[in-house]
Amino acid sequence: MQKFPIDHADIVTSHKCNNNCKFCIDSFIHTSDKEVSLEDVDKFLRMLRTVTDKNVSILLLGGDPTMLSAGKLIAIAELVHSYGFRISMSTNGIQRDKIIEVLPWFDWVQITMHSDKEIDFWRPYQEKINAKWSGDTRMTLEKMEHFIEYTEGFGRRSVSMYFTPDFHELCEDERVWAILNSLDWVRNGSYEYAFYKGVRFKRCIHGETNLIDEPIIPKLYPNGNYNKTWSNEELDDYLTDGQWTAM
Repeated sequence: MQKFPIDHADIVTSHKCNNNCKFCIDSFIHTSDKEVSLEDVDKFLRMLRTVTDKNVSILLLGGDPTMLSAGKLIAIAELVHSYGFRISMSTNGIQRDKIIEVLPWFDWVQITMHSDKEIDFWRPYQEKINAKWSGDTRMTLEKMEHFIEYTEGFGRRSVSMYFTPDFHELCEDERVWAILNSLDWVRNGSYEYAFYKGVRFKRCIHGETNLIDEPIIPKLYPNGNYNKTWSNEELDDYLTDGQWTAM
């Protein structure tokens, strides 16, 4: 089997969520109660192991992954580690007790934080927490610099630059973009990332983001199909030479 330069892979655990974020990237949010099965996760990981020798990171997404039971999240994490991969999760952080319960099984958990109070709550767990902030219409240079300063000490820190469906960035502070446009950006699938003061910034590539991902970011969906784009849940078995359904 041909090897692929896979950077990471995503598992969309379900389209259930306990929030209604204005800029949610899940176009199927709240449309189904179906959860990804352990059998499909195992098949997905087995397929990934045949196409990469790397210790890539498997990112759990949604919806929100914490809508699954703690037991199922732990079972997925154990499966991921059994294949020699790393496991992470992106969550809104609402179900705090469940996150704390499963944290020992995860390499790290990304939590979107909106206030100093939230940051303070997660600070005791900061070694395994990626403190994430949303770069949307509320973003200003002063708020950006405060987030960077206030999250000092967290294992990971990141900012996602959010955008409209036609790829218009929501942050309107020209001072922010003056800084971001001066950085050295690296392409990762249909996104780019760069670091500023130790914080990883992620932004879209116009005309491609969420539409035409490079084949380095395979995504497993709750319905058991996998693909390389957020735009649908159809099967695109580009990593298996057409053998996904037979695996």
